[in-house]
Amino acid sequence: MDHSNLNIQKLFAKCGCLWLLGIIFLLAAGGYILYSLIWVIRLMHTKIKIFLVFLGVCCLILGGGAVYYLFFPLESEDSFELLIPENASLYAVADSLVNRKVITNKKAFLFWLRISGIERKVQAGKVSFVKGEGALRAAEKLLNAVPVEILLTIPEGLTIHQIAQLIAEQTDIDTAEFIELCHDTAFIHSQNIDALSLEGYLFPDTYRLGQKENAYEIIKKMVFQFEKIYSELQIDEKIGSKYSRHELLTLASIVEKEATLASERTRIAGVFHNRLRLGYPLGADPTVRYALRKFSGPLRVSELNSSSPYNTRKYSGLPPGPICSPGKGALQAAVAPMDTKELYFVAKWDGTGAHDFSLTNEEHTRKKLAIRRQNKLRKKQKEKVVNCKEDSPN
Repeated sequence: MDHSNLNIQKLFAKCGCLWLLGIIFLLAAGGYILYSLIWVIRLMHTKIKIFLVFLGVCCLILGGGAVYYLFFPLESEDSFELLIPENASLYAVADSLVNRKVITNKKAFLFWLRISGIERKVQAGKVSFVKGEGALRAAEKLLNAVPVEILLTIPEGLTIHQIAQLIAEQTDIDTAEFIELCHDTAFIHSQNIDALSLEGYLFPDTYRLGQKENAYEIIKKMVFQFEKIYSELQIDEKIGSKYSRHELLTLASIVEKEATLASERTRIAGVFHNRLRLGYPLGADPTVRYALRKFSGPLRVSELNSSSPYNTRKYSGLPPGPICSPGKGALQAAVAPMDTKELYFVAKWDGTGAHDFSLTNEEHTRKKLAIRRQNKLRKKQKEKVVNCKEDSPN
């Protein structure tokens, strides 16, 4: 059977359904009309054949008018978008369309959805309707809803737990399931990653997520983006031959947490590479914070002496794995650091996020003491300003 014959058959079937639907809606009213006409005929002694012809014409006219009113479009240019959530009730959708004057009758619309089979094919998403466009067009549009996308931005420097929590705030994923997948060795190996977890491999970026995307799909998307970005890095040949990708990612994660300024990333990475080459401990507090899950507040001496393998103050070399998900800037710095002989740096704590760098421990110690003195002086000046404001008359 060719397509033209098939389309003609569908058209006749659809027209038949429409006429039948119009007749059904008029049966109740037709019953009353028929009953009244019988009494009129009896009174007027009208011939039955004339009555039947008259009744048939009335039914055709009224049926056609009812079908047109209930299903076909009216003239209008007003349009709007309707968001249909996942598993939305068709009754609620029909109510919205009646209230917005897209369709004229809720029951007729639902009846058409049922007999046409559209009821089982309605999709979630955004649909653009025009007021008065009628049930037929409105029903067809429900089959072509535009999926709603969520724009999700993952900033640099977050851990798996922090990323899971952030995603859960904007989607329906379960944080426990997300975290469990990131530690599932079978799933990790299926992504061609040789690690105990996906810490560091969930690339920070802005993602477009569909309403139905689950934790599995989101993680795969983030890992794929990491692979793509890493393949684009300009890796120093000596460093690339000396360290594995996992080790360089681990170093990049430390650079991400230490470097507040983008301009200092390669310099800080250069310091860390020098210390690794000489066998010095990296001395990075963020690795201790990661081990303790303490991401704010001062670290106590006992915490800095933690026996965790992530304690780079106590142990030399790199920790077992990344401590966060670094961005492209930190990754590039780790694989191609600045050529420097510096071995130390200390934060200036002046509000700029900058660091002071040193060649020797003696120079480093002097700078730390000078920064402490400056901080104490700034603190005293702030206290004086506050006291002056409190003592000033109103």
